[in-house]
Amino acid sequence: MPDQRVELCFTCQHFYPIHGGGTLRFLRYFPELRRRGVNTRVVTATPKASKLIDADYVRDWLRYPIGATIPAEPINGVPVHRIRLPEKKGWRRLILFNNEIVRFCSQPGYFPQVVQLFQALPHRSIPWLMRLRRRGISVCYAYTSPAKLQGNVIKRLIRRWWLRELSRHLDCIIAVSAEMGRHVRMLGLKSRVEVIPNGVDLTRFRPAAAGDSTRRLLRESLGLTESSTLISTVGSIIPRKGTDLLLEAWNKIAMQSPHAHLAIVGTRFQSGQSEEGEFEKKITALLAASGAADRVHFPGFVKDIENYLRASDLFIFTPLKEGMPNVVLEAMASAVPVILTPFPTLPEDLGRPGQDFLLIERQPQALASEVERLIRDAEYRRDLGRRGRAWVERTMDLDHVLDRYAALYRELAQR
Repeated sequence: MPDQRVELCFTCQHFYPIHGGGTLRFLRYFPELRRRGVNTRVVTATPKASKLIDADYVRDWLRYPIGATIPAEPINGVPVHRIRLPEKKGWRRLILFNNEIVRFCSQPGYFPQVVQLFQALPHRSIPWLMRLRRRGISVCYAYTSPAKLQGNVIKRLIRRWWLRELSRHLDCIIAVSAEMGRHVRMLGLKSRVEVIPNGVDLTRFRPAAAGDSTRRLLRESLGLTESSTLISTVGSIIPRKGTDLLLEAWNKIAMQSPHAHLAIVGTRFQSGQSEEGEFEKKITALLAASGAADRVHFPGFVKDIENYLRASDLFIFTPLKEGMPNVVLEAMASAVPVILTPFPTLPEDLGRPGQDFLLIERQPQALASEVERLIRDAEYRRDLGRRGRAWVERTMDLDHVLDRYAALYRELAQR
């Protein structure tokens, strides 16, 4: 047990019961960090009702007025403090949330040495960051997804300036991959950068044993037989995750491989928003065109994702933009062969293309052809899965990652 215990305040607007790979990952980290001397409290907000993965939470939240602090609730042994925010995005939501962070960290009897921000790059939050640091609190930021630099040249220049200004008020930026670390430098941010990749629990995510009954029962529940092939992907069903590309490839796979099934594990899109509504129509049309919609399964958000991975024969990931996709590492740890399509910040931490996973161009026919090759060649599938598992064992063991986080928090606490 470390001599010095650290009080960490983990802040993000979107936390459980919202589905988000990054925050769910840290939710699993917290008990292990506590064993390493890091006590954590979470400050978060009420999300939009349409984004919830557990609607039972909503009943209690609606009793509180906008701006009110909801009594803390323990999740996975960690106190989670929420502030009721308005549904609509905008300055009011940001101001209420940032004020709550400062208030929470200033209350009598509580002094967090470190605040970790986990949200979109908060360049509009600089005044609140200054208030935290004046109290002697170190502030670090988890950079998990590339910053958006959209719009015309003037807007991009202004945003870059704001991001550089932001970096003056951060003690450390934690990048989840070497490529994301380089992206931070490309933006011109001057903060200290620490690269700590996402860890994988190699006990939870492991290859299926011979005669695994959980694997067999899950496959049977999806209507698979012994000769069936289960292709899976994990992620919210939204444009950024490339679900439409996967289904375009599925239309070709389904014709060539009548025993193949596809499981798309993740939160289903909401039709109430215009962009997502149009995307839903596209997904529905692609399913109908495949002639094999009965072989496409939508389990939704699941807590036992490890069982779905062990039940799979292939894993495909087709995002337009991503940081460090932990689910890819989890599939590799499960010895499931992985097919990726390129995205701008594809990290080398995922392994070697062609050896530990396959990297295929973002084109439905190319994707379908590679899937069909793997379906036909069972020995090649097994060999690719074994190499992926070996890569994760060598480079992504969770204990090493947690040791690095705990050491960084202790160092920042001594600032």
